[in-house]
Amino acid sequence: MSKIVKNYIYNILYNLAALVIPLLTAPYLARKLGADLLGIFAYIQSSTSVICTISMLGTYTYGNRQVAYTRDSKDQMSKEFCNIMGLRLFLGIIGTMIYLVFGFCSEYWRYFLLYYIFYLGYVLDCSWLFVGVEDMKICTLKNFFAKAGSAVCIFLFIKSEKNFLLYILILSAATFLANVSVYTQIKKYVKLCRVQLSSLLPNLKAAFQLCLPTLVSTVYLQVDKLMIKWITGNAYEVTYYDQAEKIIMIPLAFITVLSTVMMPRIANEFHNGQQGHVKNLIGKACSYSMMMACPLMFGMAGIATHFIPWYLGDGYFPVAYAIIVLAPYVITNTLIGISGGQYFMATDQIPILLKGNILGMVANVITNSILIPVLGYLGATVATVIAQCLMIVYQYYHMNKQIGVMSVILRQVKYLLYGGLMFVAVWLAGRNQDASVAVTIGQIVVGMAVYFVILLLVRDRQMKELTGQVMGTIRGILRSKKNK
Repeated sequence: MSKIVKNYIYNILYNLAALVIPLLTAPYLARKLGADLLGIFAYIQSSTSVICTISMLGTYTYGNRQVAYTRDSKDQMSKEFCNIMGLRLFLGIIGTMIYLVFGFCSEYWRYFLLYYIFYLGYVLDCSWLFVGVEDMKICTLKNFFAKAGSAVCIFLFIKSEKNFLLYILILSAATFLANVSVYTQIKKYVKLCRVQLSSLLPNLKAAFQLCLPTLVSTVYLQVDKLMIKWITGNAYEVTYYDQAEKIIMIPLAFITVLSTVMMPRIANEFHNGQQGHVKNLIGKACSYSMMMACPLMFGMAGIATHFIPWYLGDGYFPVAYAIIVLAPYVITNTLIGISGGQYFMATDQIPILLKGNILGMVANVITNSILIPVLGYLGATVATVIAQCLMIVYQYYHMNKQIGVMSVILRQVKYLLYGGLMFVAVWLAGRNQDASVAVTIGQIVVGMAVYFVILLLVRDRQMKELTGQVMGTIRGILRSKKNK
């Protein structure tokens, strides 16, 4: 477990940077570029995300899993890496044609053409190798410098709406350069070898099976912004939804990173026939994740109306309503990450994962079609939560049949109660107060203090275990560096 905790800490360090940097750039961009241009960029970004997923056919996740399976043999892992990377390059050529056709058919073709740099960086990304061998340090540094570098450039060069093209260039170039930079580190784990052409078709078939759940999942996650634009025709409504989603995703990153570090370990234990260890890892992941997810959900909902006016500006107040409605996404996304990303994907049960994602996609598209014409961007937030709830019911029904996790899930209901008590405290702290930085900070401090005191009073087991493991790992890292 120590390696998992160590990797988790590396990811937490990155996510601290990923938390601070968007918090700094978002209000700046909201005022310099405006809601319309940010909505257009969100549309381009969502469209590109779908094309990336379609064209790469699940090779990132497949590569991650295959590396985890073969990491005990450097020669075998080297062959897998080179063959899968060769497949990604081949698919990237086909994807380029799809991207360019879609881009030139859009009214925003100039923006799509410039954002192709991002797509190219996505194709060349080989960080799945480092995830598979559980070396999160390299990925952490790569992502940190990409975020930090782009933020510096944004503050230096983005001054008005006239700099929108430059903004797209900065973000796409940062991703490209970061992904290319990690190639200097791959020799630590693999030897470069010739791509075996005979492996392309078998790998393509295997990756395609993994791709289907990911593709469906990407579609239902990105379709909201696309449908808001198509149905309402308003780019600013896309911005309201997009900003709410991004704000929700910032604290959620601290939880979803657990799936990143747990999946290779679960895949390796499953491959070695350690079913008992798999169940134990899933149980721990569920306990730790819900302990963090519940206060984050209630906390985001509690501070929204006092946070958005000073953060993005009074013109973006509708984002606060979107955050309140979308807040349950923190818990639903966490639970789906455990069942889908950590269990079904790692144990190669793609059909179950695929059916669950199809259910979510269909439900999301139908509810979007009904609710967006009536509620606009708020309809999309409701649709997302409904779709994810249906996915949870389906996936946990099947996971419970296999490893009996329902008792573990039910024990986590207590965190909803603790989070609810915290929400009351946060709401009271902001009651009858004007929106300001001081009020928001006060609400956060009160919420954290109340939740922590509750966990102490009930002598929460997960908090004790997690605190002990994290502190032990930190002491070990410091001790090893001191010895060196």
